[in-house]
Amino acid sequence: MPTPRPDSRPTRSIPGSRSRSPAIVGLMAVAAALLLAAAPSAGAAKTVHITGKAYRFNQMSTYLAGAPIRVREYPDINAPTDANGDYDLEVPADANVTPYIDPGDDYNEIDLQTFHTRGKDIRNANFQTPHDLEYGLLAALLGLEIGPDGRPSECVIVTTVSARNVRGVPYEVFLARTPHGVAGATAGTFPALPGPIYFNDSVIPDPTETQSSGDGGIIWDVVPPGAYRVVAEHPTTRFASFLATCAAGRVVNANPPWGAYELAAGEKPLRAGIVAAPEPGVTVVRKGRRKRQIVIRVEAAEMLSAAVVLRKARERVAARRGLEIGVGRSRIRLPLKRQLRRGRAMVEVSLTDASAATVTSKHRIKLPSRRP
Repeated sequence: MPTPRPDSRPTRSIPGSRSRSPAIVGLMAVAAALLLAAAPSAGAAKTVHITGKAYRFNQMSTYLAGAPIRVREYPDINAPTDANGDYDLEVPADANVTPYIDPGDDYNEIDLQTFHTRGKDIRNANFQTPHDLEYGLLAALLGLEIGPDGRPSECVIVTTVSARNVRGVPYEVFLARTPHGVAGATAGTFPALPGPIYFNDSVIPDPTETQSSGDGGIIWDVVPPGAYRVVAEHPTTRFASFLATCAAGRVVNANPPWGAYELAAGEKPLRAGIVAAPEPGVTVVRKGRRKRQIVIRVEAAEMLSAAVVLRKARERVAARRGLEIGVGRSRIRLPLKRQLRRGRAMVEVSLTDASAATVTSKHRIKLPSRRP
């Protein structure tokens, strides 16, 4: 189971309009410039779209129609699937989002991995949704403890180490290239969980398997609540990692073409799947009469490491590295030396997840003078 440019069009004289003095024209130009500077950027979209298809596990031509797709972090956001199982979910453009399907009778709720949108649409985020029949069979094979609500008492994480040729293609091609697993891979998590169970070529979880089969399926069947970065390894092939956010009763299926997808030579993972944290907020504050410090605010959905570098006139004047960031809201403080003069500066914040993927943001600031 596996930022806008001003309108550059030439101006035209309006017939019958009166000419204005150069002074008035100049004042109007200044006012217009101030208004443009104060206005928010029209080119920075506030939302992006997540699209994909919902289909039945092990029956990829059976689509789920009319099933709401929701988001764990934003309960008011939802979008239904159409007759072909397709959905279009509009979400914030710089946010951690965990989509899930609420399919109703006969099918079972499934979460996807936790994405970070980073201002770009996310395509082919598919839901591989088990019918009660497959759900019950898999639960029995794994010996899962099922609660009165029919959900696992803890959490389950599933993924597929999938081949490169099923990413960025139409669904029909994706279907034709099934099975799309990569044999010979192993997987682990950060924080560490006991070793997973691998699916065999018959799409059955097999505790005797020590690595992935041609099916590519991998499952952790008993997972405590928390955020887990899943990393797959192979002697000759590289894979992207993903973040699974677990809570009691959830089944997280990071399925193809997302999840643990193959990377071509020299290819970097898609940014929606790495470093689950919005762009940090950076401010400069005073502490007492003479002390100044930079405060970096981070809100992370997973454990991260951080590095902060302060540059002035391109020269590094302060830095902190090897900082551990926990899940939730954190603050990094960078004290400023007394001899550091006021003026413009640049703060570089690098956030790194457990797979060693890094996102760096740059923030222009103005250093205040040190009070006497």
